[in-house]
Amino acid sequence: MSELGRFGRYEAFEELGSGAMGKVYLAIDPLIDRLVAVKVIRTELLAPEERAEFLERFRQEVRAAACCAHPNIVAVHDFADHEAMPYIVMEHVPGRTVSAMLRGDPQERQAAVPIMARAMLAVLEGLQAAHALGVVHRDIKPGNIMITPRGQVKITDFGIAKFGGGDLTQVGGLLGTPAYMSPEQAHGREVDARSDLFSVAAMLFEILLGRTPFGGKNVTETLMRLGGPDPAELGALAGTPLGHVLRRGLAKNPAERFASASEFGEALRAALAEGAAPAASVRVPEAAPAMVAPPTLPASPALPPAAAPAGIALSPAQMAGAGTALAFIVGPIARILVGKAAAQARSPEQFIEMLCEHANDAERAALRPKLRALF
Repeated sequence: MSELGRFGRYEAFEELGSGAMGKVYLAIDPLIDRLVAVKVIRTELLAPEERAEFLERFRQEVRAAACCAHPNIVAVHDFADHEAMPYIVMEHVPGRTVSAMLRGDPQERQAAVPIMARAMLAVLEGLQAAHALGVVHRDIKPGNIMITPRGQVKITDFGIAKFGGGDLTQVGGLLGTPAYMSPEQAHGREVDARSDLFSVAAMLFEILLGRTPFGGKNVTETLMRLGGPDPAELGALAGTPLGHVLRRGLAKNPAERFASASEFGEALRAALAEGAAPAASVRVPEAAPAMVAPPTLPASPALPPAAAPAGIALSPAQMAGAGTALAFIVGPIARILVGKAAAQARSPEQFIEMLCEHANDAERAALRPKLRALF
């Protein structure tokens, strides 16, 4: 048995993340030999009167996520709701959150701007499915959006969703994440699907401009900016196709926003095809993850080629093979990481170990032999 513990029949063998109220583990379902993610809640930190409400929100997350069967929403497989240690068993999604991509190495972030921007289309598709069932997520933010190595986008964490007309307030105060929440949500008013659309627009704004639209020095200042009359400052994106999309998506009056996720998606798709730079319009194929980076970054309609290997001499086949192997773990930025490792490594073994640093223990065990086979 793993020293991390067993939850029902699920045996945890790696911690994927943790927060104030619990942890998420990578586990194995021995019944069907499947990797799963187990989200465990620490209810002992709550007062008795808070525990009942929190457990109800926990059950609400299960109901909300389970009813929203969609390729862009993390699937829920199982759950246990006993008070000692409730947990949810979910689809394991390898990859990175949009939050991690936004706050990573600047060069990697720049390369990922097209990927993240087009990921918002998939987020809107998932939300359209949820909204059609009466589910409003209410905490759409970069940390709740996963992008897999193959480019699949997944919405996670329906823990504070509004489901079937019901409502819950967050234990301890504000419901949601201020930097991405809508003005009506920030002020405790009734919310509907348009609140989630505001949050998507706030994420897109940060992807393109490197800052949140109404972010302040603290929560109080952020809430004041959300509640004030001034619109988001679009800078050089003002007047561009994407600027128009952002302006409507971030409207403080819900009636002035897009009426649905589908309408938002159609407008965003058209804007991405036209390009974002004020002085240029770049046409791209519909299937390509294309985007023009904001003026603060060099234009990036596609991933740049990997840097020429200066540290060790690698053939194009070796570079391509390493990039393909690593892409299954980190996604499209693999080409950049391979180029940087080749430029810095003094030997093939050091090159391999530098790339393995981007994988967890389980992934590293599978990645290392694939890379060694290239030499």
